[in-house]
Amino acid sequence: MKNKKLLYGIGGALLLLILWWMFSPSSAEGISKSMITKVVKGNLPIEVIATGELKARNSQNIYAPSLLRSLGVSQIKISNMASEGTILKEGDFVASLDPSEIGSKLSQLEIDKEQKLSDLKSAKLDTSLSMRAERESILNLKYAMEESDLEVKQSKFEPPAVQRKAEINLEKAKRNYNQAIDNLKLKKQQAVSKVFKVQTELRQLQVKIQKMQTGLQSLQVMAPQNGMLVYYSNWNGKVKPGSTVNTWNPIIASIPDLSEMISKTFVNEIDISKVKKGQEVTITVDAFADKEIKGEIISVANIGQQQSNSDAKVFEVEIKVTDQDTMLRPAMTTSNRIKIKELSDVLYIPLESVFSEDNIQYVFLKEGGSITKQEIETGEASEEYIVVTRGIKADNEISMIAPEGAEEMEINKLPSQD
Repeated sequence: MKNKKLLYGIGGALLLLILWWMFSPSSAEGISKSMITKVVKGNLPIEVIATGELKARNSQNIYAPSLLRSLGVSQIKISNMASEGTILKEGDFVASLDPSEIGSKLSQLEIDKEQKLSDLKSAKLDTSLSMRAERESILNLKYAMEESDLEVKQSKFEPPAVQRKAEINLEKAKRNYNQAIDNLKLKKQQAVSKVFKVQTELRQLQVKIQKMQTGLQSLQVMAPQNGMLVYYSNWNGKVKPGSTVNTWNPIIASIPDLSEMISKTFVNEIDISKVKKGQEVTITVDAFADKEIKGEIISVANIGQQQSNSDAKVFEVEIKVTDQDTMLRPAMTTSNRIKIKELSDVLYIPLESVFSEDNIQYVFLKEGGSITKQEIETGEASEEYIVVTRGIKADNEISMIAPEGAEEMEINKLPSQD
């Protein structure tokens, strides 16, 4: 009997221990102090956060030579280029472009020129020989006309038929002579025209050669003004040594005006309705993460665009950097905190510390050495924090992670306000 009572006693104690373990608050011992945060009471700025990139608001573009397109060059490769970020003076080297295509075209034009010179020489020689033959022929016709004239004169004492025949021969000789004179004029004009055509083609070739030579000399691109070199970015990435430049968009680099910088960013379509021109922005640059820079929105795009590798639409927003800083450089990555408004004297906690179950929001409230599930009511939220209107108080401690056995814990529900 004593043994049975002892066993019943031990069993009852174990049962009580199990029931206490199942329904008692969870221990906070297993949660790191870094995962415990306090409920804050104060002013909460509501912000939209977007990453962006610094750019100069104004810059001087550097172009490949404009005459390349007129030379029949549609694309040209960059052979060499000054390093991005180089401080340049006006006239300093920026880039050298591949001369192979222009050089090939120039060589062909030189061959064509030699051929035209040969054609011109042949045309002049042909003209000279042709004119000499025509003059010889005219001289012979002149002699024949003179002979016919003598025959007419000698036939005065001959029968009328003989006289008439002599007169007809003279008329034929005169006609042949006059036709030969007219033909000589026409052939002379043809010869002059032929020579002129070849000379014109030769002059055109010489102009093209001169233009090609100018194009060849212009393949050394120099800085148009003092400043820092920034590589141009297009749909294919940055233009750099080895890149191919399309002569319909011949920008290869730029020299930005660093006195006026902007942060160019893209805001998701969900948040764009909150963003307005003139709103204050706090900018941090990845290179100087501990330094905050003031900014102001100067433009918001009216039309969205497809975000790469996503179905989401984004809107371009330009933020003017109002603080001057000589350390800022184009292409630096920025984080832009756009201030929508500020909530005064509210309780707020980190978003990651809020959990939900069956449409009930709750936190893991730390009280002494234990943790309980506490229902809360929430209000507006920023990118990082959310306002709590009921359920917890200022300086309460809450866990940002669920403790062990959280699934078995019951939620302490808020009393009804009816």
